Amino acid sequence: RAAGFYGHYVTYAEVLQLIASLALGLFIARRRKLSWPGVVLVVALFGFCAALLLTVTRASWLGLLVSAFVIVLIGASRRTLVTMSLVAVPLVVAGLFVLQQKRQVGFLDKRDGSTAWRLMVYREGVDLLFREPRHMIVGVGMDSIKTHYREFDLFDHGRQAIGHLHSTPLQLAVERGLPAMFVWLALIVIYARMLWRLARDGVIEDWVERGLVLGALGGLAGFAASGMVHCNLGDSEVSMIFYFVMGLALVVERRTRGESALKEAG
Repeated sequence: RAAGFYGHYVTYAEVLQLIASLALGLFIARRRKLSWPGVVLVVALFGFCAALLLTVTRASWLGLLVSAFVIVLIGASRRTLVTMSLVAVPLVVAGLFVLQQKRQVGFLDKRDGSTAWRLMVYREGVDLLFREPRHMIVGVGMDSIKTHYREFDLFDHGRQAIGHLHSTPLQLAVERGLPAMFVWLALIVIYARMLWRLARDGVIEDWVERGLVLGALGGLAGFAASGMVHCNLGDSEVSMIFYFVMGLALVVERRTRGESALKEAG
């Protein structure tokens, strides 16, 4: 499974999902698709998709599909939406074929060892969260499950592979408490609302800035979707790119707000 320059294929897949979303957003925002920037973006996008396919990481595949749906739905015409849907069909078929050949499992397959392992840690994580009131309020402590897993009855009492809880919301809730998880979710909702307004209002004239906003919104949707079964926030490379894109989007929002204020004042 392709891992690029990263130590793990999941990290590589999550990074590719965010970058591919950005490339797709820029391509959709580009009015003249048949131009050298458009061609470069298409080539890059196909390269990202091919690399993501070779990671054989289902959650990141689904994340990119969710991202593409959001980007095209908001930023493209109906004709483009139909075209992108037709392009997505062979990609989905290819993904299922690669998954079957490389891992001998279906997209949703209870016989898959990783699926069974996830279901186990989800049950154990929820049980640990609600075991004591203090766990719900402040959690059990950051990274403590890796050292106190026997005490917490995690990972089948240590008989299974030791890791994390493979879900960003669950990981936050267990380690830091429910209030911290709700703060994180509130941040995501506020960020998504800002991006949605920027993308829908049509006030951004520059195609690069509009593409950045579309890519950030799609990447956020994909990041949140894959984060339900991956603890992608806990992956430093992934979270770095996520926050970097967020920072760029905030710059666009501030510039747009400043320009709007100047127009109103003038």
